[in-house]
Amino acid sequence: MPLYDYRCPDGDVFEIFFSMHDKPDTVACPGCGQNAVSQMPAIGPSKINSSQMRVLDATQATAETPQVVNAISGTRTGKRPSTPMTRNPLHHKLPRP
Repeated sequence: MPLYDYRCPDGDVFEIFFSMHDKPDTVACPGCGQNAVSQMPAIGPSKINSSQMRVLDATQATAETPQVVNAISGTRTGKRPSTPMTRNPLHHKLPRP
């Protein structure tokens, strides 16, 4: 269950657990009894040079503009050898892939 922050008119901040479906906009402050208003959650600063941030940026960049493959890399760039054919008559009865 998520934890939500509420602030009463006197400035007291407290946290309460609610399910996302049942979260009210106002609740009674446990200290003074006044209606406390739900606060927007604070989003922490990101670590710009962290490896996690670089992975997220790279993932977002490839989702918007994927790289196009122009050539096949590796050692098998030449013509592929043909598949050898068997001459055994019993093999002709087997199902083909």
